[in-house]
Amino acid sequence: MMKKLVSIIAFLSLLTACEREKPLQEPTIVYDMDTTSTSTSTEFSYVADLSLENREAYQAFLNDGEIRHLQTFSPEEMLLIMFDLVEEPRMDALYAITYSNDAFPTKELFEQYYTDSLAGDLLVTYFMYRFYDRIVINESSTPDLQVVQLEISVGSQRYIKTYALQQQEGIWKVHLATDQRGETDD
Repeated sequence: MMKKLVSIIAFLSLLTACEREKPLQEPTIVYDMDTTSTSTSTEFSYVADLSLENREAYQAFLNDGEIRHLQTFSPEEMLLIMFDLVEEPRMDALYAITYSNDAFPTKELFEQYYTDSLAGDLLVTYFMYRFYDRIVINESSTPDLQVVQLEISVGSQRYIKTYALQQQEGIWKVHLATDQRGETDD
């Protein structure tokens, strides 16, 4: 059996080598120079499906840092905003929408915690869930604490990532931080 396997591999290697004797051609590069196209960008964004009004409010928040622009956003929309902010990351904006229960009284402490403990996991989640199937409020939520589920299906597997959001300063803020003793801020 082993001799047959070796013979088959040798034969396939010989065939492959024969096919490669043809001279390699330089690839042809085609540039699309159509600058009159009005098609929209195909670049992914977690906030692309927000209403025009909410996208404008989000942009206003990014421009001036005022969280009042986000007061009408649902917990699900706030989670999508959080993921949009993770990509770059925009630390001022992330700090503004993170519920920390005063675990991080300064942005600098939050930035250090984010860099040391959160950035890697959030980026993995950003990429893994970017084509999510559903975003819903979990039934265990309460009026004061909303648990948002982001769900994807890959083949026969289903993955769910949950985040808690709590009202603070008139907006839903995402629980991301733990305090400096390592305890959760819940």
